[in-house]
Amino acid sequence: MYDWVKFEGRIEALEIHNGVLNTLGGAGDHLIKSSAILSTVAGSVSLGAQTVFLATQSRLHIQTVVMNIGGKVCVGQFHRALLAANEYVICIAKQIEPNVYELYSVLSPKTGLLHMQVGMGAADKPAYKSMMKGGRVWYAIGFVVIVIVWIIVPNDYSIDNLLLWGGCLFLFYFIFMFIVKNAFNSLRHMNEKSEQVFKMYGFKNPEEIYLLTARHQDDNAKLILESVYEYRNAIDYDPYPEVYIAEQEKNN
Repeated sequence: MYDWVKFEGRIEALEIHNGVLNTLGGAGDHLIKSSAILSTVAGSVSLGAQTVFLATQSRLHIQTVVMNIGGKVCVGQFHRALLAANEYVICIAKQIEPNVYELYSVLSPKTGLLHMQVGMGAADKPAYKSMMKGGRVWYAIGFVVIVIVWIIVPNDYSIDNLLLWGGCLFLFYFIFMFIVKNAFNSLRHMNEKSEQVFKMYGFKNPEEIYLLTARHQDDNAKLILESVYEYRNAIDYDPYPEVYIAEQEKNN
């Protein structure tokens, strides 16, 4: 259990600075590439390909957010910060200094967007299922390519050739799935953090939530954003409908 706090209010001051994922450390590319495997089945192959491209070519440009909410100085890094001054938000954060907080997520009832740190967005159980399913899809693609290139095209159906490639494919399956499982385990802490965020927001069945199918498309940049979600499309009950803001400010 992480020592986080939940607070909400209007953004009294907002600064957004551009950067790259590398400022978070060497794990950045690994997070993006693993996300590509997760999104292959949940979204589409093209979505996964775009994610790999971001990691290997553009290095994933991100934005650092500095904002003031009720006197609290909040700092966070997101793929894109689709936030505005005076917007009402609900935040999950860790206090790192007196009155200074590191943001893990920012939810806007007005826009229906949930910003999370890159790599977050899926509970552990559905993330594992998706990772394994995505791994099997990539293996199946490789299997078909090998069969076509080394068996069908050369028209070599000899017992020796079939035994050779059959043995190789059998062995490769276990090696490949071992690599996939290790990639998943390296990201497990992100799933655990995501699950705690879902619990703190009061989402139903937080252990079953998988937001990667609800990633937001930035029409201006022509990108499907990493860990910025239209969360209402992926949960059964929304504790923060658009009327939530008026209700809270009326009560206060």
